[in-house]
Amino acid sequence: MQPFFSGSIHKSLTLLVLLVALPAMALGAYTMYESRLEAERDARQNTLTLLHSLSTMQGGIVSEAKVLLTALEHLPEVESGDRTACNTHFTTLLGDHPELTNIFLTDPAGRVIASGLPDFLGKDLADRLYFQETSTRREFSAGVFNVGRSSGLPILVFALPVVTGDGRFAGIIGESFKLQFYHQFLDRLDLPPQARVGLFDRDGLRMLAYPPDPALALGQPLEAALWRRIAGAGADEGLFDEHTQDGKRVLVAFARLRLGPAEPPFATIVVSMDWLDAFREARDRFTRSLSLMLLLVALTLLFARHLGRVAVLTGLDSLMAASDRLGRGDLTARAAAASGSLEIRRLASTFNDMAQGLQARADQLRQRDQELAKTRHLLNNILESMPSAIIALDEQGLVTHFNGSAQALCAVAPDQALGRPPTDVLPLLSAHAGELQRALRQRDVRRVEHAKLRVDGVEHLLDLQIYPLVANGINGAVIRLDDVTERERLREMMIQSEKMASVGGLAAGMAHEINNPLSSILQAAQVCLMQCDPAIEANRQAAEACACSMEAVRCYIEGRRIVKFLEGIRDAGKRAAQIVSSMLEFSRKSDSRRAPADINDVLEHSLALAATDYDLKKKYDFRHIEIVRDYAPGLPEILCARTEIEQVVLNLLKNAAQAMAASPVPGRRPAITVRTRRLGAGVRIEVIDNGPGMAEHVRTRVFEPFFTTKEPGEGTGLGLAVSYCIITTNHGGSIRVESEPGQGTTFILELPTGGRA
Repeated sequence: MQPFFSGSIHKSLTLLVLLVALPAMALGAYTMYESRLEAERDARQNTLTLLHSLSTMQGGIVSEAKVLLTALEHLPEVESGDRTACNTHFTTLLGDHPELTNIFLTDPAGRVIASGLPDFLGKDLADRLYFQETSTRREFSAGVFNVGRSSGLPILVFALPVVTGDGRFAGIIGESFKLQFYHQFLDRLDLPPQARVGLFDRDGLRMLAYPPDPALALGQPLEAALWRRIAGAGADEGLFDEHTQDGKRVLVAFARLRLGPAEPPFATIVVSMDWLDAFREARDRFTRSLSLMLLLVALTLLFARHLGRVAVLTGLDSLMAASDRLGRGDLTARAAAASGSLEIRRLASTFNDMAQGLQARADQLRQRDQELAKTRHLLNNILESMPSAIIALDEQGLVTHFNGSAQALCAVAPDQALGRPPTDVLPLLSAHAGELQRALRQRDVRRVEHAKLRVDGVEHLLDLQIYPLVANGINGAVIRLDDVTERERLREMMIQSEKMASVGGLAAGMAHEINNPLSSILQAAQVCLMQCDPAIEANRQAAEACACSMEAVRCYIEGRRIVKFLEGIRDAGKRAAQIVSSMLEFSRKSDSRRAPADINDVLEHSLALAATDYDLKKKYDFRHIEIVRDYAPGLPEILCARTEIEQVVLNLLKNAAQAMAASPVPGRRPAITVRTRRLGAGVRIEVIDNGPGMAEHVRTRVFEPFFTTKEPGEGTGLGLAVSYCIITTNHGGSIRVESEPGQGTTFILELPTGGRA
């Protein structure tokens, strides 16, 4: 081929262009064919990809519906049938789920008893297919195309049966999914302009048409021939060609959706594309390519001679272009080192070596940056995973970082906290600003224990520690806050238990020592009263032997009030005997009379005893106290001494009633709430009053023996101490009190089902 290129550069270039043009034309024809095949493959693949995306989306919608309904089914208000609480909860959920038009709960007959939409209450859904299937099969199910009775929007209903603990069908809980929500999802997809998406229910009725088309009305059936072909397919997913009634050829893909492998399809997704529209881009691309190729051939022939004159500049042009790219930061730029003169080739080779070195250095820096970023992420994850609240300060004492635990305590948003003083971020630190400044100035560790912070109305105890930063030239400090509220509560309970253990032995000894002389006093007082009784013949005979009548003796005794004094001795002795009995009960462990008992029945009997107690009626009218019974149904029976538990509850009721009578709250009717709840392997009892409450120093001592806030002679201070012993020692449970001044008092009892461990 050398003779063909032995002439001038201009002639060589012209000949080269002519030789290239002919194969290019042939290549263009072949490219058109390949483009058509590629476009067909792309169209099929894009259709299947879109179908899979829609199937995945629908599967996610079904899964989310099932998870939401399952969670709602196990809500206490749903299980207990609390319609007001259900309505409130459903309405809140509708605000969080814009894709739903309603959430509702029915009774076994299909009547709506709770709904996120008030207008939907009382509707009869017994004729709805989803209610019939759910109530019959007792499984999660989906309905057919429907228009919401309250919203007026096209919807698809998902339903789940509500079954009680004993297996009884209690109704269904359902959600109405807004079919228009699909449009928002499809708007975000990069759909081919020729694609059409339809969603059909089990009967072939159109539930969705995208893009919207007035000719494709919702609720209308799919074309009969097309629906028969889809319904007759053996697989749940397929792709085929179809000719419409107007003769157009379309590519159709479908996917049948099931709630379970063995369940019948509840919906079908159909994606279609017009063949002409699908390949229009390929035809246009071929036309543009052929036109461009012809134009380039013509231009090349015209400028071949001119290009021959500047051929020597090819190497320099390549080197300049590579230099520009390198200057703009493209380290992959390389010059063409095989073209041009020897000097240009050497210069291009040197340039390429330099660019290679720069690229290697940049790769090393990029790798180090990635390692540094990984280390930063690791440290940040460690800080975020810590249960302690961490706040980092710079040398000026301004916030530079705080973890998630600290965010829960901060008074400002995270994006507003950085760069501000810590006292602005966490008001608790204002009381300890001096310790913070000393830690920054003196570079030593500072600690503050049991700082009080109120979060969401609950008081927490925090341990505050300030660590200065003095390493690697970094100045500043780290503030660590640990919530020790629970730890202090446990410590308080341990101290209380130790007090009970130590006082128990002392109480037993004192009770036995006091009981003997006390019995003699009571017996002597009773004998004296009997010997002053004129109805006893022996007393009359003794008086006559002393030359006086029994009436005269009785008159003298009553005149000197001796009988009243003796009765006072007897009553005081009985009171002392009751105190001794309580002390003995406090010190004694008893496993007698234990039997399974329904805790709700025990509480009801205690309320009945409280209502008929003489002392209670003497100091207040129990009928004027509102009793609220909040019993959880289906609680397990508790192995206990029934009388002991009734004694504890009766004591709590009496204390609550006396406290409300002694210090009434203006404008508030006295009320006592008795509540039971299941607690793992036991039950929880709460006795709540709305009385004056108690101060912290009183709350921490209420279970101490002989501690009382009542007037002298009105209380022994042993009631709650004995109650504490009965619950913790005799029954292996726990008892604690929560109270604030003016906010009422709550006593919480927790008992295991098996009794004392």
